[in-house]
Amino acid sequence: MKITESFSGMIKVELSRRNLEVLLAKLDNADSACTLLSPCRTAIVVAVENHEHYSERPPGIMYVNGEYL
Repeated sequence: MKITESFSGMIKVELSRRNLEVLLAKLDNADSACTLLSPCRTAIVVAVENHEHYSERPPGIMYVNGEYL
């Protein structure tokens, strides 16, 4: 995982394929303690199921191929 600040001042979190595979494995094994911790220890990334993540908020805008949908 790499965390940087983009040109617009937004925080960018970059996950490698390996990072993503670890998080996907976490979803398949509820007993797993897999969590990604940033190198500077200022952020953690955890995997949660869609229904857990989206249950308390309405759908948001999507940005695909340079367009907001």
